[in-house]
Amino acid sequence: MLVLRCTQKLLARLKQAENLPAVESTTRLGDWYGNILQLGRRQHLLFISERSRLPVVIPIREGKRLASLFPDAVCGVLGHVGVAAADIADERSRMSEIAFGRTKNRSLLGTLNDFAFMAQVGNARRPEPETLEELMWFLAQTPILPMDGASPIELTLAVFRGK
Repeated sequence: MLVLRCTQKLLARLKQAENLPAVESTTRLGDWYGNILQLGRRQHLLFISERSRLPVVIPIREGKRLASLFPDAVCGVLGHVGVAAADIADERSRMSEIAFGRTKNRSLLGTLNDFAFMAQVGNARRPEPETLEELMWFLAQTPILPMDGASPIELTLAVFRGK
């Protein structure tokens, strides 16, 4: 079971604002927190892992297919940061069922806002728009102060090493 904890604005956009069950994630990375990310005229969905702050960015037009697309996007990012294939397969199987919920951690909302600001400022300084993969990689290397300055990549690898 995977829980996507979304801001009110995102829940309304995804038409998931009602009948939200009180469930918990069974994945190693915990719940995922999400919001809408505005980059110029483009909108994306920005999600971060509860336990490692690992970012996943998806075009907002894919919002209707989020339940099927999100696990694949997470697995792609996990592979890119160096998580073992067996661990990725295990995490993918734990994401077979997806539920939506409201946010409940202000620290994670702060990280979402920080990442959104960094993506917008970084995008404004580039002559050409970066790819979503480059953006995710940039955000994944960012030190997270509430996590003792560790990057989401380091935190993700530690979660899968069992630390």
